[in-house]
Amino acid sequence: MFHKKRIDEWALDYWLLQRYAKFWYRIFYRRIEVVNRHLIPENRPVILAPNHQNALMDAMVLVCNTEFQNVFLARADIFKGKMLVRFLTFANIMPVYRIRDGIENVKRNDEVFEKTVQVLRNKLNPLSIFPEGNHGDKRRLRNLVKGLFRIALMAQEDYGDNKDVVIVPVGVDYGHYQNFRTTLFVNIGKPIEISDFMPVYRDNPVQAINQLKERFSEALGTLMINIQTETYYDLYMALREIFNEEMRTRLAIKGKTLSDRFRADKVMIDMLNRELETHPETIEKLNTKVTEYKRALSHAGLRDWVLRKKQYPISGLFLMAVVKLMLLPFFIAGIITNWIPYWFTGSKARTMKDPQFHSSFKYVIGMIVFPVWYLVILGILAFVPVAGYLKLIAFLLLPALGLIAFHYYIGVLKFLSRFRYTLKVKGQNPECLRIRELRKNILATMNEIADQNSLIHEGKG
Repeated sequence: MFHKKRIDEWALDYWLLQRYAKFWYRIFYRRIEVVNRHLIPENRPVILAPNHQNALMDAMVLVCNTEFQNVFLARADIFKGKMLVRFLTFANIMPVYRIRDGIENVKRNDEVFEKTVQVLRNKLNPLSIFPEGNHGDKRRLRNLVKGLFRIALMAQEDYGDNKDVVIVPVGVDYGHYQNFRTTLFVNIGKPIEISDFMPVYRDNPVQAINQLKERFSEALGTLMINIQTETYYDLYMALREIFNEEMRTRLAIKGKTLSDRFRADKVMIDMLNRELETHPETIEKLNTKVTEYKRALSHAGLRDWVLRKKQYPISGLFLMAVVKLMLLPFFIAGIITNWIPYWFTGSKARTMKDPQFHSSFKYVIGMIVFPVWYLVILGILAFVPVAGYLKLIAFLLLPALGLIAFHYYIGVLKFLSRFRYTLKVKGQNPECLRIRELRKNILATMNEIADQNSLIHEGKG
């Protein structure tokens, strides 16, 4: 293991590890939706270029949602120690040097770039590069580094004006950066033909790089949640939750897929951007309302989704409570058999200073700790005087019990939110009435903005 003649050649041990990683990836995320996977060309030099917001998990998006053995570039300072270097090479990762690594090392990028060009020439596996250079903690497209475009144009030199090398922009959006069992939306864009830029590249390489960079930036920006405003970033994010359902209704989007929600969010963000440009005072007033609404929700111990209904029927809540009581033994069994690895991965992740590494740590450590823990339990079961097949069934049920316990816990929290909200509504609680009125005002303001934008577009049309 950990030995290959070429970094981009197919390897059985990599394939096996990839299968294992995919298994745990689909456990880590409750829902994964990939659209337009068919747009990635085959038997051509391909560069996959996603936005970068969630550390290692962004790389795993490509590893676990394609059948390729992607070749990555990563910052050179992680290549320390012979064993780690061998593993990173086995994982198809090559070092790229930054200014902070020293001017003498930056010159080594020429050699790295030549290797990446060779990977593209081989057409075996895509080259995967994060064009923003490093990860951020906001849903926005940041400044792009030029290495991606330089590599693409260098590789295209072999083919002249023929269509060969392409960059495929990939938008990635997480339901939550750090949380376990959240959602993941992967939005694959139309390939950008590098041959289109070769006439300019032959005369003026810098101009060609800048043009390609601009084209790519525009393409990737349409595939991801791209909130550029600093001042009202939190406002936009809050409205993604508050107004998405209303926005989908206005757009006649009947589905509830991640793609449907994304489409509605993109239209809403564009709408808010136009309003911010033409009527900034409206956005400021809206921001004040939403800030007050979020503060009131937090004080009342409620979440926005609870208020989407006027109240919840007591009969439904009673039935829900009965179901929770019936499932309680499964929750207890899941907690007893899974609490230690849950606690270990969660507590260790929280010690990391950069929150964007929390999910990466949980994922990597979890796929090691949980199997080891289950083997410990299997060893204990070996001494229990019951039939062997019962021991095997109990062992195989351990991961399922862990997931049941986790979702049971989340379900109880949601039940308590519904119950608490219903009691407040029936009791005409002044705080709850105020929260509902705030939400109503926010929706009214958003609908006014949407109506005004519709009139503007109709006028232009």
